[in-house]
Amino acid sequence: MSISSKTASLLLLLLLISSSVYAQKTINGTITDIKTGETLPSANILIENTYRGTITNSNGEFSLTIPDSLLPATLIVRYIGYETKELSITRNSSFNQHIPLTPSVTEMQEIVVTDEDPGMRIMREVIKRKQQWRKELETYTAEAYTRQSLSNDTAIVSITESVSEVFWDKQQGHREIQKSKRQTANIEAASNFAGVSYLPNFYDDDIEIAEFELVGITHPDALDYYDFKLLDQTSIDGQAVYKIEVNPARKLQPLFKGTAYVLAGEYALLQVDLEPNDVVKFPAPVKSFSTSYQQQFNNFGQDFWLPVDVRIGGDIKIKIVGLDFPMIKFKQLSRITNYEINTTLPDSLYEHKDRFSVDSTTVQSDSLITQQVNTVPLSSDEKQAYITLDSTATLEKAFKPSGFLANMIDDEDDGNDSNSGPFSFLDNIPGSIKPDARYNRVDQAFVGLRYNVDPAEELELRTNVGYSTGYNDWNYGGGLSLQWLKNDFISSSISGDYYSGTKTRFQSPIYNTYYTIIPNLMGHQGYFDYYKSQGYRLFSTWELPEKLSAEMGFNRQEHNSLSTNTAYDVLGISDNFRINPQIPEGTLQSIDLITGYNLDEGYNFGVTGQKKIRLKIEHTSDAIGSDFNFTKYAGLISWSFPTFYQRRFLSNTLDINLKAGTHSGTLPPQKWGIIDGTIGSTAPFGVMKTLRNRPYEGDQYISFSAEHNFRTIPFEVLGIQPLVNRDIGFIVFGGMAKTWIQSPNRFTNSIYQPYTTPKIHWEIGASLNGILDVFRIDLATRLDQPAIMLNISIARLF
Repeated sequence: MSISSKTASLLLLLLLISSSVYAQKTINGTITDIKTGETLPSANILIENTYRGTITNSNGEFSLTIPDSLLPATLIVRYIGYETKELSITRNSSFNQHIPLTPSVTEMQEIVVTDEDPGMRIMREVIKRKQQWRKELETYTAEAYTRQSLSNDTAIVSITESVSEVFWDKQQGHREIQKSKRQTANIEAASNFAGVSYLPNFYDDDIEIAEFELVGITHPDALDYYDFKLLDQTSIDGQAVYKIEVNPARKLQPLFKGTAYVLAGEYALLQVDLEPNDVVKFPAPVKSFSTSYQQQFNNFGQDFWLPVDVRIGGDIKIKIVGLDFPMIKFKQLSRITNYEINTTLPDSLYEHKDRFSVDSTTVQSDSLITQQVNTVPLSSDEKQAYITLDSTATLEKAFKPSGFLANMIDDEDDGNDSNSGPFSFLDNIPGSIKPDARYNRVDQAFVGLRYNVDPAEELELRTNVGYSTGYNDWNYGGGLSLQWLKNDFISSSISGDYYSGTKTRFQSPIYNTYYTIIPNLMGHQGYFDYYKSQGYRLFSTWELPEKLSAEMGFNRQEHNSLSTNTAYDVLGISDNFRINPQIPEGTLQSIDLITGYNLDEGYNFGVTGQKKIRLKIEHTSDAIGSDFNFTKYAGLISWSFPTFYQRRFLSNTLDINLKAGTHSGTLPPQKWGIIDGTIGSTAPFGVMKTLRNRPYEGDQYISFSAEHNFRTIPFEVLGIQPLVNRDIGFIVFGGMAKTWIQSPNRFTNSIYQPYTTPKIHWEIGASLNGILDVFRIDLATRLDQPAIMLNISIARLF
């Protein structure tokens, strides 16, 4: 090669390098309080007129890469309680910036005092505004940087980082593609699953936390689940910012508690600082679990409020007999930037259910990380961890347990790499474990576990085990489902289940055995009756378009009677318990067909309208080896119709619930149907509200319930504005029920006397809906005989 050609090549190389250098500019800096000099963690730094930005780390430090095409640029630095600062950046600006912020002066705005806390009114408006702008948000893409770290009682034991591309579709949800990653030397690259798609968006309706689905604080029904209280007021950009205290309103629901910051005028969430309540906990071996979530939002000067970060911190304590593990502490930070709104997403993203995937063409290199592009600076402790943690510093060593069984654990056995995510402890227990418990006059105390796992996308395995102290025996079972067909038109699976244990003699579409635990302990007679069933069911399920489905099955069961084993209650009125009736015993072999519309939709206690149809046919005879001979027909229709004022956001509605059943042959009592009544003073839609603590039963039955929700219209017409302002609605309802027994004389000399309707049960009533935004008060009267009852139930919301 000639000297001239070498010179030309060198010049070309210098030109390429020069172009690369000036293609972007990275600014590093620190944000502090101008008076105290204290650093401000998680401060927002935005590039004006773009969806780009970053946040500071826990030391108030930031790093922001600005593309050459955006220079000169104006940086907007925001922090709640401080005056926003603008900073001009050119190609010649210093790479290091110190940005002091001045605290803002806040004047508390006048608050109108009512029976309702101002925080409730503010959050109601937040929910309303969210519903408006989210209607226009169809899709987005963004760039994300995520860092996860695990620590024990003494130090950081692992760090994983990733740069990824995030996608969101209103209908199909989140997807994420990991583009680059880095981790400490003791973590295999294949075990680095750091990604923002695993993290919650607190502007979503429902938030999934480790298999718990929590109602979000901006959920349409959030005012029924939370108490919001105005604590304080600060400001940003000259606008008031409300500090709202968030408290769960239901003690038995997994919900959040903490604080939320709301921008006045816009009524938008700026920041949340939340943690799950005590209901979010795990069975053994997890002894304690606590976690907290912080998240900020920005509209980038546009229409949509989008998350700019998510920060998680918490700890987990695992302990079993003979093994006591050190506290597992985790931190996770994700920064999201460079949004593109309502753009077309590739169809290939949603061909699979997995939300997280890896771009194999780029992820082998950590160049994006090492160049510090779109990252949040490491803290001093994190930098030290990268230096000191080598391949020998395994997580097994970091979390080595103590106890007399500790020596049985092989520290060097690293055959199963651990996920370094915030819930990595669950990797050792694939699937989901849920507790199972009940208390009744037959089982006494029952304690057990249910376990489900999906070893493959098409396969589900399930099992359950528990012990009844009443008859000193185990309940157990298991099953599997295999999906063998799936396309755009139809999907089908084959399944099998085996079960041995207690069954309720009749099935309620509204209540389950968990619902009756407290009434049983409080001395109620006992809503359900019980028997023992042992056997299996083989069935095939077909999912059709438009929420249509069908299920066909074969059953073989051995039915045996169970005796009353306890009359204990905490109030000492144990003589109030009923004797558990004996049943006709024998072998039941049957075939059944279940079909309908929207069968997966569970009962919601009348909180919202439902549209559901269910039909079941079951046949058995001695011709197929059964000790019973009958064909049973059962049907259910639950439907909600809009009626008046349909132009309103919430129109008037008519809801109906029709249930009926009949049979041919001789139907044993364990196959009878029921008409539900109230349990205590709770009376959800679909039950007879003047029937207390025990259902009607029979081998033939029919019931019809209906209610019309006039909402606030009657009070508006009458000019009762205080009720209108509090969104108190008016509902009228009615119902009828009738049950029959084919041969009632067979129970003449029996201790057990079926509880049936001597004639048609008629009732009507009216409700005030929306009391304290959570409850409705029902006043019901029975028409066929004297009875007036007052019930309290969950408010009808939609």
